[in-house]
This record gives sequence, structure tokens and C-alpha cells, in this order.
Amino acid sequence: MKKKYLLPSCFKPIGRVLTALCIVYLVVAWTTDLDLDFDYQTVSLYGYAPFSGEETCNSNPWFCKTKTSFLTTIFPIIFFIGLIFISFSRNKVEDEYITQIRESSFVSAMLIGSLLLILMTLLLYGFAYLWFSLYDVYIFLILFICIFDYRMYKLKKSTRDEK
Repeated sequence: MKKKYLLPSCFKPIGRVLTALCIVYLVVAWTTDLDLDFDYQTVSLYGYAPFSGEETCNSNPWFCKTKTSFLTTIFPIIFFIGLIFISFSRNKVEDEYITQIRESSFVSAMLIGSLLLILMTLLLYGFAYLWFSLYDVYIFLILFICIFDYRMYKLKKSTRDEK
């Protein structure tokens, strides 16, 4: 991965803030009965919904107007953008060795993600597989971030121990 394809290093903290906000939202939404969908956040959107069964879809079965939560629509996008900012931001010091670590982390994340996808395809069926496939989009980026940060931690630790 060449340096010219990476975002400036100032995007990494922005990505961490966006990702942390989305994780807090998910934890609060899953662990409490707090209704986070306020009236002003329920909006009508046009979307591709051929199998929605909404009555408003009778005139045009491919695009229909349906009520949806603004938060459940926007937070997966914000979470994905945050992960992209973290993954593809250059470090303050970016040399050939860090580029090599980035490339090997990318390959490792791809292999682990592919093996996980194959394993879950064999083990999960029905809605469980559907839920997994929804989150599978994020798994690759999360794996890449974890592997890259771990290898950078090991590199910094080894350089500290040498001094």
C-alpha cells in the first residue's frame, strides 16, 4: 500500500471518535429499553425495498416510501466511515517497514475474514446467517485495525526494549 493512497494522519482521531460514538450507541440500544428513536428522528425515506410488503409500495414495487429510524439508517454509515478513517490514515511516521506491516496486516485480515466467512457459511443458516452477513462488512476492517495496531504495538515495544 503506497503512502499516496492513505489519508492524512489527522483522520485517525476523527475515525476513532466516530467509531466510539457508534459503539456507545449500539451498547445503549442493545442493553437498555431506552427508546432512542424519538419522533423527530422517524422519517420517511425512499429506498429499494421490493419485498417490504408496505402498502405504499403497490404503485412502484421497486422503490417505495417507508417509515424508518434516522439513527438506524445513519449510524452504520458513520461506523463504516469511522473504520475507514482509522484503517486508511497514515501514521505520523510512515516508513517502508510500517508500509510492510500495513500490507501484511491487510493480507492477514483478508485471510482470517475469508476463513470466518467460509466457516459461518457452513455453520449458520437462516436469519443467523443473514445477521452475520450484515456484520461481515465490518469484520474485515475491524480485523485489519486490530492486527495492524497489535503489530505496531509490538514494533514500538521492541524499539523501546532496544534502547
